[in-house]
Amino acid sequence: MSILLLAGGTGLIGTRFLQSHSSRFDEIRILSRNPGPHPMGKTYGWDPEYGRYDPEAFQGVDAVINLAGAGVADRPWTKAYRGKILQSRLDSIATLRDALQTTGARPSIILSISGTGFYGDRGNEWVDESSDPGSTESFLTATTIAWEAAARELAADGHPLALVRLGILLSRKGGALPKLLMPLRFRISGYFGNGQQYVPWIHEEDALALMAWILEGRHAGLWNAVAPHPVTSREMGFALARAAGGLVTLPVPAWGLKIFLGAMSETVLTGARVRANKVMEAGFAFRYPYLAPALEDLMKTA
Repeated sequence: MSILLLAGGTGLIGTRFLQSHSSRFDEIRILSRNPGPHPMGKTYGWDPEYGRYDPEAFQGVDAVINLAGAGVADRPWTKAYRGKILQSRLDSIATLRDALQTTGARPSIILSISGTGFYGDRGNEWVDESSDPGSTESFLTATTIAWEAAARELAADGHPLALVRLGILLSRKGGALPKLLMPLRFRISGYFGNGQQYVPWIHEEDALALMAWILEGRHAGLWNAVAPHPVTSREMGFALARAAGGLVTLPVPAWGLKIFLGAMSETVLTGARVRANKVMEAGFAFRYPYLAPALEDLMKTA
């Protein structure tokens, strides 16, 4: 597999993937709204909002990773920003699809990221890739359903497609973990609401290794990218306290989160107990299946 094309390569996952796995490829191409020098590869212009792209980027590509889309937790969920979260994902997939059709590019695998928000709020119920989606009253669930439906059009066009439902990525370089660690500066850890909602977490090293495994093995299909042992929000709070030296673990009341975060509070007040059995049965081995060793490792990389 010699040429990788990456859409959304300047975000946390794209950056970390290239830092960890770029040596697996002979050439890295990165689609960017602002093409310019990049330490890991050559950038090519594209603007999914207007369906624009550089056709040269698609010539001879062997693998495509699609990570493009507005950050779910980057800004408050105003009506306009909720629309942008969804539309940016639909636009990116539509532009990729058009580019592949127009240039005649035939990659051996396309990896498109999705999210475990697909499952909605499921309490203690175990869910896997065969489970139905959650309620579309959830913005995350409704968005993920539409996002995946758009991505499946790539498979309908005859491209081998891997849809990866990514859980809560634990990384010291960004994402959820730095925010969860902020109260620990005051030796306090917390959990959200009643703390019984499940957190389908994954160590970034395992998430990136799973992506590489999919690309190298051309493992098309639907995959949950979560650690085999999810924990509740309360268990996560106590584990963070033990790992980072917190003295007190306190609940953050749901009413306060709803006032402070508004609709975005669903990102921390809901969750699903997501299985990782399918990837393990297919041969992928997790380095960090349990939360405590994962946090211990991440604390070392501060």
